[in-house]
Amino acid sequence: MKSIDILVAEHGLIRRGLGILGKARNKLERNERPERAFFEISIDFSRNFADRFHHFKEENVMFGMLAMKEECDLDDEMIALRYQHERNRHFIRQIEAVLDLYADGDPIAATTLLENLAAYISLLRRHIHREDHLFFKMAEKVLSKREDAVLLEHFKHEEERMGGSAFFEKNRDLVYRMNAMMAE
Repeated sequence: MKSIDILVAEHGLIRRGLGILGKARNKLERNERPERAFFEISIDFSRNFADRFHHFKEENVMFGMLAMKEECDLDDEMIALRYQHERNRHFIRQIEAVLDLYADGDPIAATTLLENLAAYISLLRRHIHREDHLFFKMAEKVLSKREDAVLLEHFKHEEERMGGSAFFEKNRDLVYRMNAMMAE
């Protein structure tokens, strides 16, 4: 297994979460109101799995290694991907910021939630597609087998730091819970 295979596999769980968030967005567009608890679980998943775990490995581990390579010309791409990570963090903060008002029935909060949810879903889907089909292929060309092995070790260490396989299971369960809450 290569380090990039791990990131692509994690994208699968994130994409599944995005699909469920899309159901919530559709409900909001129809003036239906998913429960506040759904958004709290979604924020937990987005922050802890997608951002603190997955994006951490991309930004701080893989991008760091690639940035040190002299023959690597991926700086502009990494800057764009980091920017997208930051925008997604912004959208999650905006969603969280309106949850109290949303739960109280505030129509402006519902619109704000919808706007940020739609932007988050759209940008993260595009971001994952770009990584899976462009960036990771470029990265594979410049990473040696030894560098890939080092990345794998760092990824395993990060998984252990977050709680090992129990961390992945917890986040998969969050996605299952999100899906159950959006059952139509």
